[in-house]
Amino acid sequence: MEPKAQKREKMSKPGGSLRLPLKIMAVSWSDLAETLGPILLVSAIAILATLHYVRPAPPHTLTMSSGPKGSNFETIAERYQKILARSGIKLKIIESAGSLDNLNRLTDAKSGVDITLVQSGISGSGDTSDLVSLGSVFYQPLTIFYRSPKQLLRLSELRSQRIAIGPEGSGTRFLALALLKANEIELGGPTTLLNLEGDAAKTALLGKQADAIVLSGDSASPATIREMLHTEGIRLFDFSQADAYVRRFPYLSKLPL
Repeated sequence: MEPKAQKREKMSKPGGSLRLPLKIMAVSWSDLAETLGPILLVSAIAILATLHYVRPAPPHTLTMSSGPKGSNFETIAERYQKILARSGIKLKIIESAGSLDNLNRLTDAKSGVDITLVQSGISGSGDTSDLVSLGSVFYQPLTIFYRSPKQLLRLSELRSQRIAIGPEGSGTRFLALALLKANEIELGGPTTLLNLEGDAAKTALLGKQADAIVLSGDSASPATIREMLHTEGIRLFDFSQADAYVRRFPYLSKLPL
């Protein structure tokens, strides 16, 4: 046997090693699940709640479907473009046929359209269940100009004449057809319904290729309205039955001017 002092000395020499026994433990998957399961569940719920309630940052670029060239819809869209630019958001404006065309684009996921202007009462062909309205932003006057030696009191008096109601896809056409149908004037009847709008409709009325034209926000420009009001021989239709129309069509409002 070696003295204890000498044994301690050997253990303290450089290069010496101390070996300890290793204990191998078997992992129980059931215990692991019981330990980590609640943690993972709580983490998943927290992530889902964050995604649901926390709003993402607003995009830097938006695409808006407006209206025909020179229309009130285009003018309003250009105003929004300037307002959003102040907040660093670029608004891309796409010309359209009008309200119905705008709504159909908005319900088409492949169109790339983020926001539109749509006339009240319009119903499109796509699924609108996931669309959100930001609210009513302005009134959109419906204006009818006609050529006649006497004042007309009812739309039914335009039967068998030539009426410009706007092209397919426009809110003007949608509303005009609804009002004319209420007066027993429909497509395919003795009345000629022209697919003209805006300046084209104005030119047709001035050139006597049309007897009446229907204009609204997505088909009329302020310049067109002013010119019609000051043209001899052209009359502005007065909706004497406005109260009845408002009751018949809840999306309409009566605005005395």
